Amino acid sequence: MRNIWGQAARNPRCPETPRLEGKLAVVTGGNAGIGREIARGLAKRGAEVLVAARTEKTAREACESIAKETGSKLSWVPLDLADLASVAKAIGILNERPIDVLVANAGLMPERYATSAQGHELAFAVNTLAHYMLVTQLRERTKRAVILTGDIYARAKDCTPDFHYEGRGGMAYCRSKLGNLWFTLEMRKRHPDFEIVTVHPGVVRSGFGGREPGTGPFFMIDSEAGAQAPLWCATQPVENGAYYHNTMGKMLLDDHDAARNETRARELWETMEKLSAPFVSKES
Repeated sequence: MRNIWGQAARNPRCPETPRLEGKLAVVTGGNAGIGREIARGLAKRGAEVLVAARTEKTAREACESIAKETGSKLSWVPLDLADLASVAKAIGILNERPIDVLVANAGLMPERYATSAQGHELAFAVNTLAHYMLVTQLRERTKRAVILTGDIYARAKDCTPDFHYEGRGGMAYCRSKLGNLWFTLEMRKRHPDFEIVTVHPGVVRSGFGGREPGTGPFFMIDSEAGAQAPLWCATQPVENGAYYHNTMGKMLLDDHDAARNETRARELWETMEKLSAPFVSKES
């Protein structure tokens, strides 16, 4: 609560430079909420943007609207993060060109217990596993990956594909956000030259968690403000492997923080490697 109190006044404003003409950006969930504003912000800076999203109608509308406003090129790439077969198809498309920045933005907080096409708990499947597969398989074609997390991860102690719960999936969401931090931690160990950062965008009125877009407690910020910290991490000099917070800046976590658990990070990586293996091309 200390981090979000007065966050509107402390939220960063991403500089409009450097210009990004000739650069290619990919934004998962770039058709709505924070993702749409991230796509818009990158396009305003001159980048070509690929909006990777499940829903064609909203994705095409976002691409057309932002392109008309900014003059940049935007295109839709079909991507259903709840199905690894769809993730594999998207990887095949995205692997055709070098990517300057990949923003792993899309996510969900389930309103009730549900599973993915492969039978994994839905928040884990969408927020963590699918983005792990996407980033690892595009690593050699990508200059920088920005992984959205949430400081609410601090409520969780684990991240697994088989978490069961009753009611709304708040804790499932927390666990998936811890998984994003573990995935980044292990990526830095295995591929130290790959540029990857995690970012908490703020607590945002984006329609997340079953709310109507634009509604929520007074301390929330709107989606345009929520895009600023991710845009900063996508366009400005950053420390490789760092975790950035919209009101706290670069976070320095102590050794007792769950996000620093190297053993669980390695185990999660190995689990996701096995789960995604049937959908990974042998040429990858």
